[in-house]
Amino acid sequence: MTTAEPGPGHGAAESTGMRGSDIGGDSVGSTRTAAPARKDAGAADTSAPRTGPSRRARAERLLRHPVTIATAAAAVTHLLWVLFFANSGGDLAAQDAWAEFVGRHPGTAYNLAWYGGMHPVSYSVVSPYLMSLLGVRTTMMIAGTVSAALTALILVRVRAVRNPLACSLAGAFAYLCNALSGRVTFGLGMMFAVGATAAVFCWPYRWRYKRWAKAAVAAPLAGLATASSPVAGLFLGVVAAALFLNKRRPGAYALGLAPVAVVALSAWLFPFSGTQPMSVATLSLPFIFSVLVFVLVPRDWKTVRTAAAVYGVGTLLTYFIDSQIGSNITRMAMLFAGVVFLAALPYTVPRSRRWYALIIAFTGLNFWIGFKGVDDIVRTAPTASWARELAPLVNELQQVGAERGRVEVVPASSHREASALAPYVNLARGWNRQADMKRNPLFYDDTLDSANYRQWLDRWAVHYVVLPTGTPDSSGAVQEAQLVDGGLPYLKPVWSDANWRLFEVDGPVPLADPPATVDRAEAGELTIHVKTPGRILIRIPYSRWLAVVDSEGRGVERPQETEASKQRTDENTPRTFVNTNGCLFKVEEDADGDEWTELLAPRPGVYRLAAPYQLSPGTPCPEEMR
Repeated sequence: MTTAEPGPGHGAAESTGMRGSDIGGDSVGSTRTAAPARKDAGAADTSAPRTGPSRRARAERLLRHPVTIATAAAAVTHLLWVLFFANSGGDLAAQDAWAEFVGRHPGTAYNLAWYGGMHPVSYSVVSPYLMSLLGVRTTMMIAGTVSAALTALILVRVRAVRNPLACSLAGAFAYLCNALSGRVTFGLGMMFAVGATAAVFCWPYRWRYKRWAKAAVAAPLAGLATASSPVAGLFLGVVAAALFLNKRRPGAYALGLAPVAVVALSAWLFPFSGTQPMSVATLSLPFIFSVLVFVLVPRDWKTVRTAAAVYGVGTLLTYFIDSQIGSNITRMAMLFAGVVFLAALPYTVPRSRRWYALIIAFTGLNFWIGFKGVDDIVRTAPTASWARELAPLVNELQQVGAERGRVEVVPASSHREASALAPYVNLARGWNRQADMKRNPLFYDDTLDSANYRQWLDRWAVHYVVLPTGTPDSSGAVQEAQLVDGGLPYLKPVWSDANWRLFEVDGPVPLADPPATVDRAEAGELTIHVKTPGRILIRIPYSRWLAVVDSEGRGVERPQETEASKQRTDENTPRTFVNTNGCLFKVEEDADGDEWTELLAPRPGVYRLAAPYQLSPGTPCPEEMR
């Protein structure tokens, strides 16, 4: 799979006068000339072109073309996924929740319904809004189909691939397995990532000297890939590194610079920290397959072998260095290793050791991704109660006023609570493993007991705990479920049915300290009533986007410097401000690592906190008022 750009002898339809649909699958890039029609003696002149057979031939070639077949296969299989296998659990639960949040609060930069507060952009810049517009499952169907088509296009245009149809179908299967696991956001990012790669490797031959135009297409697509899914941007970085190390700098810059810029900008504007776990078992398979790619493909496939080496080193670094990447690193091998093994097969002698090794590697890879996809469907399928019998629980939560604090729902194996209950109450947790491990480590370090569980409930101002029936999440909820089920002195049972048990926390810590009381805590806004002026501690992780807003959700005027302060002559004299509407401080980090929000309320009354997108984010208090 050499990565040389298509030359005039292959895949460059423009240089031969052929249209792209004329490229056959059996001899990629070859030109076929029809024999001239015979004229029988005495026959009428038939020199006028006859378009019927030519059009039929072109249509037949188009239908047999690898891109057409791969696109059709991907479209059909993704449609079957939508109809029969796309449940509401697992990763789909998280994506349903984000899509619903931005649908209800499109102008809000901070989601208060999960983990105290999370920026939608820290999850994805593009995906929540597109999923809200198109639908989560429709987005996956489109992304998977387009990705399969673009992958097939690359395989057809790369001269070293002798079996593009088989490789394209292997790619379509890999994208289907990604859909089975419910990775819509990642799938969307990969659609743009493969598009950016296609712009580099499938650039028309007649435009070969217009490198600025190639970069103008590839770089925005690379940026969109990263904005959709940072993991997809990371994989573009692997390709860019391989190109750079092989001295193909223009392509490397086109694919590699935009993702770095997107990550840096989003991390600055919407900071997020967390850790994605990665075990030795998770490390082993992608590392082994990267080594197999490096060893088994032809030696002159320099870019492919370099990419495999970069990826293999990256998997090792990801294991040893805690980061947000973690087990997500496996996805590149899952999508593309099988395609590479199959592409290398024609370069081996049949029934040789290398041939058998490629067959075994290809089979093992596809067994892995197929098993993983099916396992994700079975393991994360929500019980029927989440879809059909949720109303009694929601009604009870509303009756007891659960919206004045947070609610801890012991995570189910499907994580359906993250999307099913988030529209009604603010959850102490949600479904983001990185955030959960960062903010709630006691659920993962085997230290959970009755005492520190109570401390955790107080820390996050939890007023009610819900214990669903069914299997809890195996990674972060088994001990919690056992604790709650066994009975705790500070949890008072208040309601139950066949599917849920609701407990009230005895003497819960308020979401906002006195002299304030919480009227309502919603996903997009917190409303509190302040009885006397002063400083109010609010147990929401501070964000620069948090603002005091009016009843319409618009940010109020910030504290203004007084005229006397503006005209002061002594620079050592502190500035003075008029705080008419209230402002917010970031509280210094406490022993648990929390940086809460503090409201400086100038008067009694109702205050609303939200996070509207605006050029000057938030309503920060000047340092002189601290």
